[in-house]
Amino acid sequence: MRIRNSILMGIAVVASEWVALKGPAGLTEEVAGFLVAFFLTAGVMITNDYFDREVDRINRPERPIPSGAVTGKEAIAFSAALFIAGIASSAVGRWMPIALPLALFSVIISLAYNAGLKKMGIAGNAIVSFNVALPFIYGSIMVGRPGSLMNGLFFLYAFVANMAREVFKGIPDVIGDKSRGVRTLAVVRGPKTAGLVGFVLVAVDVACSPLPFFMGVAGIGYLIPLVAGDLLLLHSSFAMARRPEPRVVDKEKGEMLLGMGVIVLAFLLSPL
Repeated sequence: MRIRNSILMGIAVVASEWVALKGPAGLTEEVAGFLVAFFLTAGVMITNDYFDREVDRINRPERPIPSGAVTGKEAIAFSAALFIAGIASSAVGRWMPIALPLALFSVIISLAYNAGLKKMGIAGNAIVSFNVALPFIYGSIMVGRPGSLMNGLFFLYAFVANMAREVFKGIPDVIGDKSRGVRTLAVVRGPKTAGLVGFVLVAVDVACSPLPFFMGVAGIGYLIPLVAGDLLLLHSSFAMARRPEPRVVDKEKGEMLLGMGVIVLAFLLSPL
């Protein structure tokens, strides 16, 4: 389920609701928003493992399916239950006519990605990054504020940051990805190019990150944690670009995820 990732996505939706309203949302919208992102993210992670089970026998033999701890049928049944719970949660609130179809669309493109579109490399990375950034506008939709400028700007920030992370994540998986015909940047252009592109994406994102403050849509509460999060992103991405090796990437991508979490805190505090 990748509990850490799923929780982070749920928190991102709740933060999106708070930022769009410039204050707390109703308890129903907060719980429903968190559950939509949590359940759908967990379901996508499981189906990803299912479709990647043969590659993971090479790249990640310790994962539940290739290790034999969970069968493929059990994984599919569990992911289906999570998808149903997530879609049901999206039906809560006045903006259900938009929120529910958007949740369905997210599931459909995620399944299409897991089933084969991931072989497209950068285009596949863009699908993943869209879903990772989606919570930052999804929450604003759930509370009836789809036109929030801050939410829109942060959607773009999160999209680019995750594009960088996806590029880096392809570096340790080159052998397995080649065997399956997955055309990541690391496979097509090599780990060094992938590391450089990932770092450039992070550097551009960090350079643009203070814009909401200077545009007057975020307060000083946004800048303080933003600096800490940006530094974590820069440090981890520089380390991966300098040494684009599986061991380094596996270590540093956790720090990169931590930096993204700190920046979600900055987003949450942006109305202050």
